[in-house]
Amino acid sequence: MWDVVFDAVLDSLKIFPFILLIYILMEIIENARNKESIERVLQGPFAPVIAGALGAVPECGFAAMLAKLYDKGLIKIGTLIAAFLSISDEGVIVLITGGAMVKDAAILVGVKMVYAILVGVFINILLAKKDAAHVCPEKGDCIECGEHHEGKLDKYFLHPLWHAAKILVYVLIINFLLGMLLEVIGEDALKAFMDGKTYFQPLFASLVGLIPNCGSSILLAQAFNDGILSFAGLIAGLSANSGIGILILLRSKKNFVKALLIIGLQFLCALAIGYIALGIFAL
Repeated sequence: MWDVVFDAVLDSLKIFPFILLIYILMEIIENARNKESIERVLQGPFAPVIAGALGAVPECGFAAMLAKLYDKGLIKIGTLIAAFLSISDEGVIVLITGGAMVKDAAILVGVKMVYAILVGVFINILLAKKDAAHVCPEKGDCIECGEHHEGKLDKYFLHPLWHAAKILVYVLIINFLLGMLLEVIGEDALKAFMDGKTYFQPLFASLVGLIPNCGSSILLAQAFNDGILSFAGLIAGLSANSGIGILILLRSKKNFVKALLIIGLQFLCALAIGYIALGIFAL
């Protein structure tokens, strides 16, 4: 019980600086003189490349940042999907520290990043006319709640800190509940569920990866190190995992349906890369 509480607090605190940073950045963007130019870059053709590269860094905070940018209409769906598919959370660190070859970890990160960028670019092109444009609030207003703040300390730190703190509480509660769920089910039971089912491993691993908690990526990496999970299952599971990015999306009431569609799209893309990898290694 206390291990679950400790892990939930630790996982939540790790992403807090990223959440605070993104709120500060949103305020800076909204009040910048060249705001329109910045937003064009965020929605430009190279945005998925940047998102995919950020996602390759083993830190789930970047997924949360991109999810918040999407929630506020500052980036497109393809850019968000690129970040989500690329991210491996703590999985890569666990792979290397658990005895996996650095070469295998490098191949995993490289393949996921390239695949994520290609998918992200394709989705942005496909939905170019359907992706809604960002509607800016009045200049100087908080992009999150529309409130107006004059003082720089209040505008660029205290107000973002308040919003970040509310997200922290939300994430902490969800992390605790998901941690308890994993504790009840048991890691051994999940590993046994995936063991020996080679052709179904990408499917099972993707379902585990959808659990928006650091524990799911760690579990997948440990299963690979233990010889239970194939490389195809690993790449599928970690592609389906986007840390707490999913939680940030689901928190938005106005974009809740879109969030479910994005999660479904990410799951299908994760399945695709998993079965492609399975086909290649089966040859």
